[in-house]
Order: sequence, then structure tokens, then C-alpha cells
Amino acid sequence: MNIEYLEGKDELLDDLGFLWEKLNDLHKAKSKFFSERFDKFNFKDRKVGIIKKGSSGDIKVILVKDKTKDKYIGYSISTIDENNIGGIESIYIDSEYRKCGIGEKLMKSSLDWFNNKNVNKTRLGVAVGNEEAFLFYRKFGFYPLVTILERKIDD
Repeated sequence: MNIEYLEGKDELLDDLGFLWEKLNDLHKAKSKFFSERFDKFNFKDRKVGIIKKGSSGDIKVILVKDKTKDKYIGYSISTIDENNIGGIESIYIDSEYRKCGIGEKLMKSSLDWFNNKNVNKTRLGVAVGNEEAFLFYRKFGFYPLVTILERKIDD
């Protein structure tokens, strides 16, 4: 596999929007109670939130490209907020490229970046229904801290 990792900041966000949409679709399909909420999410709004968070702290975007097929196949977005808390905002790898070490490389790069920036804490969120991701994140020292319940009100 001929894989390239492009690192940057918010200038790379537009290139990964279609991959974020795939992740949103995945979360919608796996959601046990709130799948309709994912219909309301869009990359334009998510991008604004990420840029805002990065403007008061810092942002790191890694875009993964299969050079042989000349296509983007994954990404990670990490931020450091104004309280010096690191966050893995979003990470996604196309299904055919999973279990190839790409996710590990993205996580290690983000965690090294956080360490170099001396962050106070590091957090990430996992959508309900995607708990299988816990095993992946556990390899990097992440464990569930709290579960927030929300009352579902049918529209």
C-alpha cells in the first residue's frame, strides 16, 4: 500500500468533508436511539466549530491518501482548547483500509503532538452504538469516564 499522510491545520478541512459525511452516516446507522439527529448534522457546521476551537487554542489535521488510487481514505482532527485540553475531535478510515495500522499512526501522531504541547488532559467522544471503538482507544489509554443520558422526545 502506498499511503501518504498530509499534516496541516484548518486549510485541510475542506478536503476531508466527504469522509466526515461517511463517518456521520456510520454513526447514524449504528445509533440505537437518536439516528434522526445525525440527519441534522452537517460538515459545514462541524467545520465552523472545529475552526473556532482551534482559533482559541490549536488544531492539527492529518489527511490520509492512497497514492496508488489517488484518493483520500482517512483523516484525524485534533485540537487543543483554551484550557490546554487536547481532544481527538474526529477520526475516520475507510472500511477497506481498517486494520492496516493507519488508525494507530493517526492516534500516535495526535498523542505525540499533545505531549509536545504539554496538554493537561486528553479526551475523545464515542457515539453510542459505536462502542466497539472502545477496544481501539483502550490501546492508547482511553477509558469511559461518564455516560450522559438524554431524554428522547419524538418530534
